[in-house]
Amino acid sequence: IRSGETFLNQVYAAITSSPNWSSTVLVINYDEWGGFFDHVPPSQTPIPAADQVAGNADGLRGFRVPCLAIAPWAPRSAVARGVYDHTSVLKMIEWRWGLAPLTVRDATANNLAEVLDFSRPNLAAPAVAVPPSPIGVPCPAGALLPSGQPVPAGEEEDEWAALRLIARDDGWPV
Repeated sequence: IRSGETFLNQVYAAITSSPNWSSTVLVINYDEWGGFFDHVPPSQTPIPAADQVAGNADGLRGFRVPCLAIAPWAPRSAVARGVYDHTSVLKMIEWRWGLAPLTVRDATANNLAEVLDFSRPNLAAPAVAVPPSPIGVPCPAGALLPSGQPVPAGEEEDEWAALRLIARDDGWPV
């Protein structure tokens, strides 16, 4: 999770410090809904012809997933109450550039641009403090020992050595 947070923070910082920030919408759209109960059933949608041929004819948009719309026109700390799905991003792109819908599904989707307030842009972008990713960093196992003893040199990579030292410090005959 921390590696993902670090990556998203790097993308956010790059976009919000870019000269193109004033004309950018960053959409962070989760792929999955998390597997927990949702009291809101998926909404109905027309079924594109290709889905009907492929046998994907349930006519449902799918479970709700978290989505962040970050832009100078995005109201801060706001929660959108409309029904949006992944095709809502496509609908926004089609609307912005005057493109025809690809299928009946995106033609009938709600436009994600509805959550933006184009009358009041706010170019301020708050800095977000995110700890660095632990990937590629040696584990500070010595800090985990109750006695404060460091892991012996050369054993930093040996995860069992640190566990043995913790067990010995706790009185286990290892």
